[in-house]
Amino acid sequence: MSPEEFAERVEPHLGILYRMARRLSRSRAEAEDLAQEGLLRAFERRKSLRDPRRIRSWLLSLLRNLHLNRVRDERPHLVVLSGGAAFEHPTADLEEEIQSRALSDEVLLALRALPEEQATALWLRAVEGLSYQEIAEVMGTPVGTVRSRLARAREAMLERLRKEAAAASGGRR
Repeated sequence: MSPEEFAERVEPHLGILYRMARRLSRSRAEAEDLAQEGLLRAFERRKSLRDPRRIRSWLLSLLRNLHLNRVRDERPHLVVLSGGAAFEHPTADLEEEIQSRALSDEVLLALRALPEEQATALWLRAVEGLSYQEIAEVMGTPVGTVRSRLARAREAMLERLRKEAAAASGGRR
C-alpha cells in the first residue's frame, strides 16, 4: 500500500483512534503521544494489513497493543520539579470527551469501575459502534469472549446504577 493510499484509508478513522487513545491513557498529552505513535507504527507496518476493509480494527488493535506494552514497561518514578517550576495541566480530559457524547456522570463512574477488558469492549460497542467481530479483532479474542465480556460489563453497570439510584432515593425502589 502506497503512503498516499495509506493516508487516504486511515483519515476517516483518526477520530476513533484518538478517542480510544484518550480512553486508554486518560490524559490528553499521553493520548496524543499514543495516537501518534500508533499511526507511525501502522504506517511502518502498512504492508502487513491483509484486508484494507478491516483497517479500523487493525489500527485499534495496534493502538491497544502499543498501550499494553507501554503499561507493562512502565516503572514507577518520581518527578522532582526544581525551583518550584510549574507544569501545565490539560483542562480537557476523558470525562469531558465522554460527556460531550451525552454520557452521565453515573455512567462514567460505572464504566471506570469495570475491569479494563470489560470497559474497553463496552466502550468500543456502545460509544464507538464497532461490531462484535471488530471488537474481537481489536482485542485479539474470540467473538464469544467479546460477548461474555459485554454481558458481564452490562450486568455490572446495571447493578451499580441500580444501587446508586436506590441510594439517591433513600433506599426506596
